[in-house]
Amino acid sequence: MDPLKILVVEDEPMIAESLSEMLELLGHEVLAVAESGEEAVMQLLEKEPDLLLLDIQLKGKMDGVELASLIKQKYNIPFVFTTAFADEATISRAKAEGPFGYIVKPYGVKDIMAAIEVAMSNYRLFQEMQGSEPLAPMLLNEHLYIKVEQRLVKIQQSDILYAEAKGDYVLIKTLNDSFIIYSTLKKVVDKISAPNFLQVHRSYFINLDHIDDIEETTISISGKLIPVSRANRTELLSRIRTL
Repeated sequence: MDPLKILVVEDEPMIAESLSEMLELLGHEVLAVAESGEEAVMQLLEKEPDLLLLDIQLKGKMDGVELASLIKQKYNIPFVFTTAFADEATISRAKAEGPFGYIVKPYGVKDIMAAIEVAMSNYRLFQEMQGSEPLAPMLLNEHLYIKVEQRLVKIQQSDILYAEAKGDYVLIKTLNDSFIIYSTLKKVVDKISAPNFLQVHRSYFINLDHIDDIEETTISISGKLIPVSRANRTELLSRIRTL
């Protein structure tokens, strides 16, 4: 198996350290260790793991099952539950989120290796069933067609406020709605090649017509503060009219 980039979500430091060592022994890269669901979400905003190893019992308000539900909604990342709780109620609750694997503590290197191989195999099969290519928006004149479940929803390009990268998904925010699509921000940028749109950050592509105000490192669009990178600030200022 090729080396994977893995995010470990585990609130017991000794277990997290042991698990990280086993993963590195197997040739994988541990991107980070998160002790809570909230911390894991923050890590996902910055990193792009190939797999999550996810403890069910976590510190904070969000447990592992709730985090798994969020991952399913917003990210296309396989996850494996790791837990010491193997009672029927816990397993049933975890199974409902469709994990790609499940490991009961205590576990060894061979258990981790087998679980990861099975999880990635299941994930590849799932991808093949869903179609391997991300579904980027389709553009026709001034209308944008976005696939939502089994429908193509038409929106006005001028109504788009911004697009925000979220892992393997992109949030497209409009005047009246929000859409989550399975795509990359680059594909969205390539599809919307209009002079009033600009990528101001690696994670944001905005409609210049909807900017409310600009500060040194951020802009505001409909109450949303959006970071502006130094590399894009000069182009941003050159594309707007000032007095």
